[in-house]
Amino acid sequence: MKYLITCFIATIICLSSTNAQDFDSGLEKIAEGISKKIGLKDKKKVAVWGFFTENGETTALGNYITEDFSVYLTNFGDNFQVIDRNHLDVLLKEHQLNSEGYIDGATAKKLGKITAVDAVITGTYTVLNSVVKVRAKVLDTETALQFAASMGNLPLNENISSYLGISVNGGNSTNKGFNTPLNSNETVNNPETVDSKCKEENFGNLCFYNSTNSKLVIRGKHYKENEGNRTIMSDIFLDPGETKCMYKIKNRTLNYYVVKWEVFEKELGGGLYKLHQDPTAKYLFDKGEINIETCKSKTYTIK
Repeated sequence: MKYLITCFIATIICLSSTNAQDFDSGLEKIAEGISKKIGLKDKKKVAVWGFFTENGETTALGNYITEDFSVYLTNFGDNFQVIDRNHLDVLLKEHQLNSEGYIDGATAKKLGKITAVDAVITGTYTVLNSVVKVRAKVLDTETALQFAASMGNLPLNENISSYLGISVNGGNSTNKGFNTPLNSNETVNNPETVDSKCKEENFGNLCFYNSTNSKLVIRGKHYKENEGNRTIMSDIFLDPGETKCMYKIKNRTLNYYVVKWEVFEKELGGGLYKLHQDPTAKYLFDKGEINIETCKSKTYTIK
């Protein structure tokens, strides 16, 4: 009897451990199926474009699926190579190709020419009641025609549900905003690191990551309501590969302006006052607006 009870408990532990891995193993299975179909078509070099919502929105969960799918695909790619996503992003920017949302036939063909990839993988996902439905398809970069596809229902576990900000099995989960649509290179990360007074005072954090090979200077233009709603200028100097942050920014829109170090020294004379006054943006490497959200930390990647 004791033996049977021990076996039963061991089985329950095993099943619990397996269920916790269902999402990852399901995604791995989709990648394995896609890799076999690519191998049958004798494709030698492929690129993973990305996974998006059905509306073509880029989200943190979509990025999560894309990153893990790329790893699994690489592991199964005995007969083909998978181009690194960071390298792909650099090439897309150099050739002024939009990497947001769905990829169309014309872009697929251009991608094939500039990267020499034979196929492009893209997909969508839908969050249902207890599963995330993931669909992947492969496009031939010469014809832009779809030649392979796969899909699966990946069970929600506590980790993924927490990431999405939803509850499973009647539990409670704090919505961390991970599944809200993201703009451009913006991601939500480590909201727990924001100062504990963030909700009371309505502020969040914003970080900038420099993925370029150049030293950059960033100016953030925002406001402080408790100081007469006056404009605040926050400046950051970023070496290649470096990340720096602006802390306790009010829950409003922040305007950012980016210039290369050599422009800052020669054209601007070591000052940034011209940046937000220049309607032609002739000095700028990048510029835009980011919505600061209460108790969230965001990172904007400069590419």
